[in-house]
Amino acid sequence: MGLFKWLADFFGASDGNEVVPAKAPTKTVAKATAPTVAKLTTASLSKLTKADLETKGREFGVELDKRKKKDVLVAEVLKASKK
Repeated sequence: MGLFKWLADFFGASDGNEVVPAKAPTKTVAKATAPTVAKLTTASLSKLTKADLETKGREFGVELDKRKKKDVLVAEVLKASKK
């Protein structure tokens, strides 16, 4: 019968006559910090693909034409980010 008593204690079932063990201390959770916003520079934007540049441009309200050269797209996104 020891196994059944152990299972009852483990799952919290009690008939009222047993002493309920104290709760274990809870773990402390570190507070989440705000995500750091990377500075947009020509070098950081040049590392992105044209599709990524288009997505980044949409974040700033600019619709880019992927048929243009990449350096032109980078300049447009950089200009829009400074507004």
